Amino acid sequence: MKWLFIFSVFLFASTAWGFDADKIAKETFKKYNVPVEYSKSVLKKAKVMDKVKQFVERVANSPEKVFKFYNFLPLFLNKQRINDAVEFYKRHKGVFDKVYNRYGVDRCVLLAILSIETDLGRVKPKTPALDALYTLSIYSKRKRYFTHELEGFLAYTYKYHKDPFKIKGSMTAALGIPQFMPTSILNYAVDFNGNGLNLNELSDALASISNYLLKNGYKPHKKIAEYISDNISKCKSLKNRTAVFEFKNGKRCFILYKNFVALRRYNGTINYAMACYLLSKAICKRLSNSLQ
Repeated sequence: MKWLFIFSVFLFASTAWGFDADKIAKETFKKYNVPVEYSKSVLKKAKVMDKVKQFVERVANSPEKVFKFYNFLPLFLNKQRINDAVEFYKRHKGVFDKVYNRYGVDRCVLLAILSIETDLGRVKPKTPALDALYTLSIYSKRKRYFTHELEGFLAYTYKYHKDPFKIKGSMTAALGIPQFMPTSILNYAVDFNGNGLNLNELSDALASISNYLLKNGYKPHKKIAEYISDNISKCKSLKNRTAVFEFKNGKRCFILYKNFVALRRYNGTINYAMACYLLSKAICKRLSNSLQ
């Protein structure tokens, strides 16, 4: 047991030694012009979080990646979410209309994303973002990605004068109502109401999602996807970009347009994008019926 303990300590130390705060500080200065001393002073206080270490494996096996589509879809396409989204829209119609008038992104798509990401803002992430990124930069299989996001986090807090030790996010340090990663905040976030960027405010969240989608190829008033047939062989013969999704009552073929690609870039998985699309369609249908 003594040797096992020594080996464990050595293994932990070796892993932690792989984290180079000086290098990260210099990279953050090079990429974002953030003073090296600022980054060092923040990183010096970062802590490893055991619950984030335990979460690392679950990230690799998250539902949108490993669930069959017919098991994944009901998590998000259900009556409760549709009803909640419709009521949420009615309460905040003025904000949705202002954002739509500027960006033109379908309101129902924005509602679907907010519903999936944070249950329309009801889910309040509680994990210290700095510590989550620090832990993931050491222990995740995607160390390079999370180190990049850690650099983005340092730049975000410096640029917007945020206290890096008080910001809470998801287990992977996704922030705010739309669950933006730090580099996405730097690249796409919008201070829509002019009172300072705050992704926990609905107007900034909606504008930021809209801006993200537009800059990733979304075209207003264009199709996202289109159901074609249950005939899978016919699907494969089409020249369009197509995909087959397995529902409980069988397989269905869809044409996927550029707007679908933009949705997929928001999360990275085809299951997420299709669930978001179908939820947005259901929300719009319910909205239309409720306003008649």
